[in-house]
Amino acid sequence: MKRYKLTLTAQSPVAVGEWMTTRSNVRESMDYIPGGVLRGALAQLTLETLGAHNTSQRKLGNGSTALQQAFDAVFGKDGAQFGFLTAFGEGWIPAPATALFNKQRDEYLYDTLFALIRGEKYEMQCPKTRERLERGRGYLVPTPTGWRRAKMPPKTTYVRVGLNRATEAAEASVLYAIEAVDAPIVFTGEVVLPTAACEQAFQQVLDALRWRDGRILLRIGSARSRGFGEVELGYEEVQPAPNAIPLDDFAARAGRPLFTLLTRTPAIVYDGGSPAATLTPDILRLYLPDLPDSVQLHEGATRVERELVSGWSGAWGMPKPVQQAIAPGSVFTYTYDASERNAVEQCLQQLAVQGIGERTHEGYGQLVACSNYHLEQEITHLNTHTGR
Repeated sequence: MKRYKLTLTAQSPVAVGEWMTTRSNVRESMDYIPGGVLRGALAQLTLETLGAHNTSQRKLGNGSTALQQAFDAVFGKDGAQFGFLTAFGEGWIPAPATALFNKQRDEYLYDTLFALIRGEKYEMQCPKTRERLERGRGYLVPTPTGWRRAKMPPKTTYVRVGLNRATEAAEASVLYAIEAVDAPIVFTGEVVLPTAACEQAFQQVLDALRWRDGRILLRIGSARSRGFGEVELGYEEVQPAPNAIPLDDFAARAGRPLFTLLTRTPAIVYDGGSPAATLTPDILRLYLPDLPDSVQLHEGATRVERELVSGWSGAWGMPKPVQQAIAPGSVFTYTYDASERNAVEQCLQQLAVQGIGERTHEGYGQLVACSNYHLEQEITHLNTHTGR
């Protein structure tokens, strides 16, 4: 298995949104790029190079059997896994559903997970300033001085006039607005190549697309025909850092063995054909057959939020279905028997690599096991140390 760091350097404003879930004339852009957007753009450009994209009808080359085989290896069922790309920095997480923020001062962040586990009360006031606290939203990044709220990329809203195709003139009373992330900006993410054959095929696909000045230029997102979404793709191999899971620290702080799962990206998980209400141990065992029987969901310290996801298939030129997903930031807490600690750790290591649910090749279903944020920002722990 190989990991490559990907960079998308925006040459023009980038507009990416879940617009299949709304009928508004205002199209809001996401602050990040889902892995499926880059995956689809690469697939479309490769098919156009093969002369086989049925929707755009662009024929950038006659293609070859070798390139077709490489396409199948990269974008097939067991192909590359494209992660979400962000401008937040390394090690980002969505704000957990257990997080509280100081409403007036961004530097004061707290977490209530262990208070929920131990049944301890806490005030909705900042332990340091006594100002009001509120439910945390957005994204967080670790820094040498502690966790901080991630800086969102700047955006601009562009107002456009609808055109009448029959008269080729502006249509009366038809206005729409597109929100886009400003350029220049660099988004970073990762792609996981599960086998050596997949890695070789990935290199072959990128080499085939490097036909303009040795660079790989793509169009992603919406309004591409209006000049939006031009990006340059860069990549380099990276060595993954050891993924240490602080199970012992969590057990010591909670007073019993337990672990948490934080949804880093939307998780599209079904239970008997319906969207899963929560991640029960039985659902986890569909992906982790060796998960110990002693693992039980701690409902009192579990917080679940939901959202809708859709998308656009660049390869097929068709919209993707609107699906319910467990929203980023949802927190699931589980207890287990101390004698099965090593087995639990192995399962969590596996889960961190493979993800959970559908569309994991597009970056969905990524989880963080036992995030350090819960340990470092515990509100009752900070209360004790500040003498309040």
